[in-house]
Amino acid sequence: MAIQILLFNAQGRLLSLGDEALMAEYDPQQHLIWVDITGQHSQQFFKKYPYFGIDHLDFEEAQRERHPPQFEEYDTHSYLLTHELMDREEYLLLERSQLLLHVNDHFLVTQHLKPSLSVSKVAQRISEKIQLESTDMSQVCFELMRQIVIDYLAVMLALEERLSEIEDEIFEVSTDDLLAELIAYSSKLQKAKRSFSYHEEILQQLLRDDSHQHIKMDYEQLSYLYNQFERLSSRASLYQGLVDSLINGYISVSAHKTNRVMMTLTMVTAIFLPLTLVAGIYGMNFDNMPELKWHFGYFAVLILMAVIVVSGLWIAKIKRWY
Repeated sequence: MAIQILLFNAQGRLLSLGDEALMAEYDPQQHLIWVDITGQHSQQFFKKYPYFGIDHLDFEEAQRERHPPQFEEYDTHSYLLTHELMDREEYLLLERSQLLLHVNDHFLVTQHLKPSLSVSKVAQRISEKIQLESTDMSQVCFELMRQIVIDYLAVMLALEERLSEIEDEIFEVSTDDLLAELIAYSSKLQKAKRSFSYHEEILQQLLRDDSHQHIKMDYEQLSYLYNQFERLSSRASLYQGLVDSLINGYISVSAHKTNRVMMTLTMVTAIFLPLTLVAGIYGMNFDNMPELKWHFGYFAVLILMAVIVVSGLWIAKIKRWY
């Protein structure tokens, strides 16, 4: 377990950035604090500092496979589970991870199993500015959500370019790797769309009900996040439809190529079957076969075979088999 702490004064000015040792300086009445926890086994931290009022079991439950984004409100804080990209550079994978946020006016606690892109970027921006835009930790929560949206949009745009490349590659080189990649995209986009829909529902809930005590994003911020996740959901649906079309196109192109190969093999078989028949007949060597003793028999059979081949190719040309 790794812990990073950003300690602010009551006006939102950054005082210190460090590890758990900063907890000795923290006064809930005079400071704002952001505690970021990477990894498991956070129960020791929450038992040591019970005034956060956080149950470590929430994080263990949140890491359950396919756990959807979720919002809950407790007496001491609001609980928000969101999904973020694991690695923006590896957009082809569209792998997601859970990011858990506990927030109220005075503190923000973020938890994640692996290093978080959004947490790293937002923490870096805050450390450079040294000042929060608001004296409410919900502002940092909004910044994290906005960073998640920005990363998702960048990845979706990159994915659109990749799908455009695949559309051209299908007609040039059709390989099993290309089909496997498309099938993987279809599955990942379906999961991403489901995640975006859950985020839409959560934000719609927050927009409808302004009585939440601890998470205090304003209407403009919530509307921005809702519209962006709705946009992401629409893009995921659009790209999934495109991927399905590309899969069907790949199968059609592959089937067409297979048909062409089969047609060529059939044409070759049709042409050489009579030649095999002729060779089989004259290879029997019966005594009563006048052509075997004819001086020009060999050349006549060769000419016959040549006529059969030319005739077969001519018929295939007329029928446009090649």
